[in-house]
Amino acid sequence: MSTNSTKRAAFAVLQFLRSSMQDGSIRADDAEGIEVASQCISEAFGVDLDSDSDSKAYAIAPETLVSVLEKHAASAAKSPASTQASSSTSSSEKKPASAADKAAAEKAKSSGNQLMAAKKYDEAIKAYGEAISHDANNAVYWSNRAAAYSQLQDHASAIEDARQAIKIDASFSKAYSRLGHALFSSGEYQEAVDAYEKGLELDPNNAVMKSSLATAKSRIPTPTAEDDDDDEDASSSSAAATRGAPGGGAGGIPGFPGMGGGMPDLASLMNNPAIMNILMSNPAMRSMMEGAAGAGGGMPDLNALMSDPTMRQMAEQFGRSMGGGAGSGGNNNNNNMYS
Repeated sequence: MSTNSTKRAAFAVLQFLRSSMQDGSIRADDAEGIEVASQCISEAFGVDLDSDSDSKAYAIAPETLVSVLEKHAASAAKSPASTQASSSTSSSEKKPASAADKAAAEKAKSSGNQLMAAKKYDEAIKAYGEAISHDANNAVYWSNRAAAYSQLQDHASAIEDARQAIKIDASFSKAYSRLGHALFSSGEYQEAVDAYEKGLELDPNNAVMKSSLATAKSRIPTPTAEDDDDDEDASSSSAAATRGAPGGGAGGIPGFPGMGGGMPDLASLMNNPAIMNILMSNPAMRSMMEGAAGAGGGMPDLNALMSDPTMRQMAEQFGRSMGGGAGSGGNNNNNNMYS
């Protein structure tokens, strides 16, 4: 909805466009487009250039849009300092407070302290705000107001004020304490730790900050060895299962479940000339091995040998004679050969 001010501005623009077409400032080729634009402006803002009532209500005569702009430009050129001051909000904060302002600020701060003692935190915030309005460069006022905000559980405002206090005076340790408390209350434990540690650098003997720092640190989760232990247990169990599983070691030969780790490796034995001489000296063993080797000679068929009951019995006896039988040495662990 257009206000009188916006309608007055729109009316001045329409007057400017019409006068520009009349005095030749706008080329004839562009006149049609300007007329369309004028109609759109007229409809959008609800003003009519040819209406006597609108002329009386919104015309700025004897001024025109051009003359108003020229006067504004001339005024700005004469006082650039005032324009710069109005565009910067920080300049007023940096301006040193006068003696009267400082006195008024201290009075407001004292009032705020009394209100804090009376637990009238809303009023205390207003009092500290008044102190800040008189002297915005005093870190104490910002820090005190942060404490009042914390009492009302407005931790976001407390954090903002505490940080402003630190910005003004980075050596003011109490501001770090207030910041740490507000951050802790907001669940920002690591940032709270950082704030308390900085405060203790400035005030190493502050018992309250030491206690607060310890509490904040206790809220930060730390990695435990439990997960690592679980991984190690799982790895150990897996390795043990692999070693004890059928076929997992030298003892897991099919057909000899009772032999465990003591069953000799027949293929290795048969490749050992000394062992072969012992075996071949036994007529029965020699006959079986020659039969397993077949007519073409060569390495005997181990599966054929193991399927012969007599050979199985002789192999078991041989294994026991080698000291590798199950239960050797009283150790029932089939994996003792890998220890």
